[in-house]
Amino acid sequence: MTAMLPIETVGYDTDALKELASIARLITYARQSAKGLNADFPVWCLDLALGAVLQEMYSSGPQAPLLDNGMEEMNSTPRH
Repeated sequence: MTAMLPIETVGYDTDALKELASIARLITYARQSAKGLNADFPVWCLDLALGAVLQEMYSSGPQAPLLDNGMEEMNSTPRH
């Protein structure tokens, strides 16, 4: 049985996040190919795989500070 680690103890580095992003791109490509072939079951399986990879990326990455900085920059930009 696999033990679940809290998110704080995982500590992915940027290389690991890049690897996960590459896997997500690969799954997306395979999903689009399967969709073009009208292969419903593989599309469904690849949807699940993509969701799992994206969940891993978002749960392990530093998304909160990036969102805060981006919102501050958007709000401070003068609008014409």
